[in-house]
Amino acid sequence: MTTEPSPEGPRQFRRLFTQQVQRPEEDLQMDRAALYVAGEEYPDLDVDAHLDSLDRLAGQALAETGDGAPLGERAAQLGRFLFDEQGFRGNSADYYSPDNSYLNRVLETRSGIPITLSLLFLEVAKRIGLRCQGVGLPGHFLVGLEGQDLYVDPFNAGNLLTADGCRSLVHDLFGERMSWSDDFLLPCTKYDFLFRLLNNLRVIYEQNQDYFKALGVIQRMRIVSPDLPSLYRDLARCHYQQQEYRLAIRNLEYYLEAAVEPDDEQQIRGQIQAIWATLNRLN
Repeated sequence: MTTEPSPEGPRQFRRLFTQQVQRPEEDLQMDRAALYVAGEEYPDLDVDAHLDSLDRLAGQALAETGDGAPLGERAAQLGRFLFDEQGFRGNSADYYSPDNSYLNRVLETRSGIPITLSLLFLEVAKRIGLRCQGVGLPGHFLVGLEGQDLYVDPFNAGNLLTADGCRSLVHDLFGERMSWSDDFLLPCTKYDFLFRLLNNLRVIYEQNQDYFKALGVIQRMRIVSPDLPSLYRDLARCHYQQQEYRLAIRNLEYYLEAAVEPDDEQQIRGQIQAIWATLNRLN
């Protein structure tokens, strides 16, 4: 087993996360990347210990499920193992806790949200030879079984769904506000997965008005998707809330430079002028 470098606090975890994300997708290790995300919140996190926990879960799962049954049956068996026997569950009672987005806490508390429970399922499945992939429905996250019309819902105790079941799930969440598209069932890339995981954290921290932590999350979103201009607006918003007005202006200017004919150009220019006016009053 590879020995993990001794963490030197959040900066070291940021470097490790950056190194992972810069790998080709086939080499990107999602378990490590997710733990490196958690390391900025939990700087004493022992990455290897949590990887060992995943290995142990996989070993137990393989002993119980074997490897000869059809894919759908093995996925159902793995779901029963994780959610019935091991007690992993969707945290409906405290859905918006940041801990639900940190893999270390999901492993420790046995609770999480759809995307982190899907990550748990995917990582254990990978270790026992199940071919699965993440599927990012609007408002919900699932695990798809390669080559089959079957989807695992880890947030709901590993229920198996068909495409029709996924369509019903989206309708239950959004009603007529969301039109169904078969593209919703396309597997997401590892980069898309990490971006969505981080975006969940961003929303939570901004709702809690913890703009310092939200800023760190957005910086990591930029590592995953460096060419997405809207992230400059998000950075500017957090800097503004922390009264870092010059940084807010700089990022709004970066946004205008990076975006191609943005629809909100006049609004952004108005914001820049308003922030300059605030700075002039302070000087």
